[in-house]
Amino acid sequence: MLNNKSLWRSRATFALFLAPVMVGGLAACDSGPSDPFAAAQIAFENSEPRTALDLIGQAIEAEPENPAIRMMAGDIAMALGNSDRAIAEFDRVPETAPQYSLARAKLAEAQVMGNFLQAAAETVDTLLMDNAMAYTASIGLKFSQGETDAGFELLDRGLTIFPDDPRLVTIDAERLWAQGKAEETFARLQPVLEVRPAVSQAHLFAGQLRLGTRDAVQAQAHFQNVLTVQPNHQTAMLAMAAISRDRGDTQEAANWINKANEAGKPHPIGLLFAAQMAYDAGEITRAFELIEQAPPVFSSEPEFARLRGFIDAGRDQHAMAAMALGDYVKDTGGDPLARQVLADSLAQQGDFEGAWNAIEPVVDHPQMDGAGLLLALRLSEETGRGDSGQIRSLIQKRDGAPSIAAQMREAGAAIRSGDWAEADGIYAPLIDGAGRTDPALLNNAAAVKTKLNQHDAAIALARRALVEAPNSPEIMDTLAWALWEKGGAITEAREYSDQARQGAPSNREILEHWAIIHAD
Repeated sequence: MLNNKSLWRSRATFALFLAPVMVGGLAACDSGPSDPFAAAQIAFENSEPRTALDLIGQAIEAEPENPAIRMMAGDIAMALGNSDRAIAEFDRVPETAPQYSLARAKLAEAQVMGNFLQAAAETVDTLLMDNAMAYTASIGLKFSQGETDAGFELLDRGLTIFPDDPRLVTIDAERLWAQGKAEETFARLQPVLEVRPAVSQAHLFAGQLRLGTRDAVQAQAHFQNVLTVQPNHQTAMLAMAAISRDRGDTQEAANWINKANEAGKPHPIGLLFAAQMAYDAGEITRAFELIEQAPPVFSSEPEFARLRGFIDAGRDQHAMAAMALGDYVKDTGGDPLARQVLADSLAQQGDFEGAWNAIEPVVDHPQMDGAGLLLALRLSEETGRGDSGQIRSLIQKRDGAPSIAAQMREAGAAIRSGDWAEADGIYAPLIDGAGRTDPALLNNAAAVKTKLNQHDAAIALARRALVEAPNSPEIMDTLAWALWEKGGAITEAREYSDQARQGAPSNREILEHWAIIHAD
């Protein structure tokens, strides 16, 4: 597992090209396209739903009772994230129309999308289940209601009748991933990823998977595919913001966040990203203003609590910082930096015992920096707890080691861009040189070797890292994953994976690896 993880969904060319042509036509003859419905279909198929929306409006004016036009209007509204408009359009398709059954299924999906779950349940009860959309809508409702098993039962029934439906296959791939079957997941998803126009749900899922494996280039391609068919998809935009931020392009990240907020209500994750970037830039007041906008239901989420604690500490509001970071550590087990800031805020208030309790578990963590060790030493001496001599030894070891910070940053940038070979080249002279006893470097280098399928080298480096930091869950996870990827040492891989999970029970990457390693 790689240290220092970063946080974790429009094309306008056609519209810009078309606009002068349309305006010229209107000026000349005061009319739009001779067949606005056909023009809307072409625009929609060319991934231009905004242009299609204007055209379908003209088609509705000409033929307001045409069910095919209403169906297209609903599809366009769904692509633009406008569930209210989609509900209204699908509900206008009469019972006598040949599209009625499909319209009801799409109505149910739009109601789920808009969180009108009671209305969706009533619509689902009327579905004839004679099309694949009826199953995807019904499954979506079950998942929204927390009835996962019932949703998967419907999935199995739907796949029996519609085995190649892209949406159903995507949900099946998500189930395989939840079961820890990584190879089967990608194999199941691959045919759907080749469908054109792009199936947004499949590419969104694939992008999230690639982000999890730090394949930023492939992840970006998937999220761009989502945005070609759903240009207002906030999750895809925010993923693009995360990718931009990881490669150091904060302006591009900010642009994506602004686009996401313009596409609908300000998204909590967008607020988090924006506040994090403001904090990283030293703009504490701006970061505070942004984090304050988070809805109460999200403000207690671990990542929000962590950032809020950092911001409050930066504002010298140490009581508030201790409260937020205390909640974060309680919920997740914390990380070295969060525990360090929590310990400092508690010490600022004179609670030295609480401060020592906060920092003690990460004193020998490979990510603990010099400032954290100095704080730990002061707290150890203040409280008489811990081994101050051992902490001094750690400080001397860190002070005596040559600085490799610049190389670590350079390798980190390569990792975030998915360039494993470049990262491996940066680490190569360090693993037996300046970084030969640095557990963070050895651990990252081992993870990169695993990505390059050099499993023996990965295992050797992870074992060396574990000698330097024997209590690190991250290093245990790296070793477990390298053993698992190589094969032949399943028992040992599971033992290290179990220890990693026990040491960091809320670490998502460790939990994902654990699920795969322990899958039957």
